[in-house]
Amino acid sequence: MPTRKRQLLSPSAAAPVARKTTRSVPARTQRANARAARVGLVLAKSNLPTTDKILEAAAEFFASHGYVNSTLDDVAALAGFTKGAVYYYFKDKESLLVEVLKRIEGRSIDTTAAKVKDLGGPAAERLELFVRSQTRWAAQHPRDLAILMLVSAETAHTSQRVRRQVLKIYRKLGTLLEDIIEEGKRSGEFSRNLETRDTVLYLQAVHDGNMMIWYRSGTDPEIGRRLARATLSGFLKTVKD
Repeated sequence: MPTRKRQLLSPSAAAPVARKTTRSVPARTQRANARAARVGLVLAKSNLPTTDKILEAAAEFFASHGYVNSTLDDVAALAGFTKGAVYYYFKDKESLLVEVLKRIEGRSIDTTAAKVKDLGGPAAERLELFVRSQTRWAAQHPRDLAILMLVSAETAHTSQRVRRQVLKIYRKLGTLLEDIIEEGKRSGEFSRNLETRDTVLYLQAVHDGNMMIWYRSGTDPEIGRRLARATLSGFLKTVKD
């Protein structure tokens, strides 16, 4: 009777074949890196002062990668300088973030407050200008919006310096809204039964929520226009009811 030979497998044949794998980079990170590269090219060709280049590079990384995931090495490389050069102007990453936030404060709420003050006139018109000015700021500087949202989530409750700066921006925003509402109540344009501070908190919540929805849409212009209309309509309805 013929016997069947047992096939012997060498250890290498019996072992599973190890496959070479490559780690895929998330699409969001790829887009952020591509944008950072474009910003780096622009900065390299610009005649901006050194500090402005560093702050522009920092804002780009903070907006696209988050503050926690950004390093001074990243910022220095994007700005076209050594890390030592960054340390010459800013003693640490937190100082860099605080200065970025101060510039956002100037572009956002300080610009809006100046426009509202210069307008004068009826409170309803000033409230409308507030909404339009903030909408324009977000459209022109979507990076600012991203930084404020990310910083609020990441560091506002762990770093006292950053927390103070973020709260300063929102205090200014709240004070501006309080002044408009109080003027409207005095003139009879707005309901005198409004509790001003509670109303301001509500309007700030609507303001931030709509900004977040717009940013999440990829800064879609049509979504932005619709949200601006909805914000203005909601604000006026709230203060007049």
